Amino acid sequence: MRHVEFGRNQYGAPSMTSGERHFLDLASQLASDIQSYAPDCLELLQCIDDVASGRCAYEEFEGNSSVVRCTPAGVTVQSLGPVPSGTTYTVDEARAVILNYFNFLAPSVEDRKRHLGTWEQEHGGPFSGRHLLRLNE
Repeated sequence: MRHVEFGRNQYGAPSMTSGERHFLDLASQLASDIQSYAPDCLELLQCIDDVASGRCAYEEFEGNSSVVRCTPAGVTVQSLGPVPSGTTYTVDEARAVILNYFNFLAPSVEDRKRHLGTWEQEHGGPFSGRHLLRLNE
């Protein structure tokens, strides 16, 4: 699923482009709120997994520009800007775009393992989505 492409602008900050308007809110949230801290991608994936698996009925991740709400109905990105906007994604759509961004931030197996280790240390336990991270390439 390649609805969004991530890159870096002339200052080295993450940027994105999307061929489909539907994915702009999620891609913008990743580039502006997650920025370059890849373990936060894992946090978003964990929120989604907690709800999708039934461990929680609701999870939320708030950043500087938006809030991500995970419910059994899907994943909603709500802008915190002056012009309210929001888009809801299926769990599969949200996971795919977040994993795409994580792989952009952590392109090598070593990078992915390092960021996974940081997340697991911060949370005191294993990341439930470890199988999604392409650690055996």
